[in-house]
Amino acid sequence: MKEYWKVGELATLTGLTIRTLRYYDQIQLFSPSQYTESGHRLYTKPDLTNLQQILSLKQIGLSLDDIQAVIMNKEKNAATDIIETQIDRIKGDIQVQQKLLYELESALKTVRSKRVMSVEELTKLLGAMKMNQEKYFTKQQLDIMKSYYVQADEDTIKEVEQEFKVILKEIRLEKEKGTSPKNSKVQELAKKWSNIVYSFTGSDPDIQKQAEKFHAENPGNELQHGVDHQIYRYIEAALQDN
Repeated sequence: MKEYWKVGELATLTGLTIRTLRYYDQIQLFSPSQYTESGHRLYTKPDLTNLQQILSLKQIGLSLDDIQAVIMNKEKNAATDIIETQIDRIKGDIQVQQKLLYELESALKTVRSKRVMSVEELTKLLGAMKMNQEKYFTKQQLDIMKSYYVQADEDTIKEVEQEFKVILKEIRLEKEKGTSPKNSKVQELAKKWSNIVYSFTGSDPDIQKQAEKFHAENPGNELQHGVDHQIYRYIEAALQDN
């Protein structure tokens, strides 16, 4: 049986590239035990065993620095601590994926109930569910808002969207003319805008309060249908003490 392997032979045997093996040698993670008289690397059976350990640790997600720490540190606790850290990281990744799964399942239910949904509508819906949802809304509040969206028929949504565009156009015109946000007409338009934007809250004051915070801290978000920062602040000023 073969006793030594050159770097090219080891690369073929393990599926690694010669460049990777040389890099491992460079960072002193994995080096050959022998060299030829001309200076070429020669790897032994124990070297292969060490490389297998490295590849196994890499497979479970450890970084090269962590792998080096495990191999160089003979204390059992070193390996235990690093693996425990890796387990915690993986658990965190699983939680993120579970949240994403919930968001996608919710979106699928909405699409199926609507029968027809444009890519733009789907993008806005996913954005609403995903954008810092834990910071602003509880899961129960999100379910309430999405249920109101689902229950509305397609014609009603189109009518509301058209009304929203008309109101927003009028608000922009007033702002461009230099009309004060305290003008009664602007305040009335702002009130209509607010009623549409927060209609999905189901008249729940707690949800509306969180929705207002969401829009205030994220001006120009997708759910405002293109309302930029300046227009939002103009509307916000009109709504104060209104």
